[in-house]
Amino acid sequence: MSIRTAVAVTAGALVLSGCGSSTSDDAYGLPDPGVIHAATDSSQPPFAYGDSSGKPIGFVIDVTDEVAKRLHLTVDYKATSVASSLAGLTTHQYDLAASGLGVTAERQKTVSFTKPLFWSTTAVLTTTRSTLSDLTAFGGRKVGVVTGTAQVAFVPAKMPGASPVNFPNSNVAISQLLNGSIDAFVVGGPDAEHFLKQYPALRLAASAPVDHPTSMAVAKDHAALLDAVDKQIAAMVADGTYARLYRKYFTTAPLPQLVSAWPDLGRQFSEAAK
Repeated sequence: MSIRTAVAVTAGALVLSGCGSSTSDDAYGLPDPGVIHAATDSSQPPFAYGDSSGKPIGFVIDVTDEVAKRLHLTVDYKATSVASSLAGLTTHQYDLAASGLGVTAERQKTVSFTKPLFWSTTAVLTTTRSTLSDLTAFGGRKVGVVTGTAQVAFVPAKMPGASPVNFPNSNVAISQLLNGSIDAFVVGGPDAEHFLKQYPALRLAASAPVDHPTSMAVAKDHAALLDAVDKQIAAMVADGTYARLYRKYFTTAPLPQLVSAWPDLGRQFSEAAK
């Protein structure tokens, strides 16, 4: 079901915030001028998920809405899986994949990624009935992953002997973990924090750093849109908007890798800590 989020609508000439040049809706190469058709995963808290009415909310949603507002565009969200959102970019079904997407070499063959939005960890969740606490302890165990996510490769690479079980989204995987159908679920660190707060029966069994940032994605031939989005993300970092949105969803300071990409972000958090 498509949900339209009106962030700003203007007619005629538009001014690209932060760029100082006048442009028109179709300057971004959008098939539907003035509208970004965005795919989002509604089971990926705190990056993207649905509220009680099904409206998309989350860190990446807030970033997307702010970018669109500054570009004088609207966003039309459609909830779908990570795999379908990436596939939909290549067929131009969507203009933007607005979820927390791990930037991997394999994905970069088919889509282009925005500048880094986050730097995460990988978490292994079990229930409180389990005592497993090491990545190497899951041999012969059923370990859930969401199809199409960066965590799919994590299981064979880091959890020797584990049997991966694919699920369409995190909510289904969590349900199967809670009822004992699988022994663990591998997910991004911020997502894990959200689920741990929501379900007292879950526990963090193990975690590991990642070697890639989290970003949004566009089609390979959407260079104009990618450039516009990146410029607005940079402007948001510079004026403190990005730090404000970051603090809304995350309790820990940005990891050094993200600060390396955005030095202003590190300065803003350092000054706030004084």
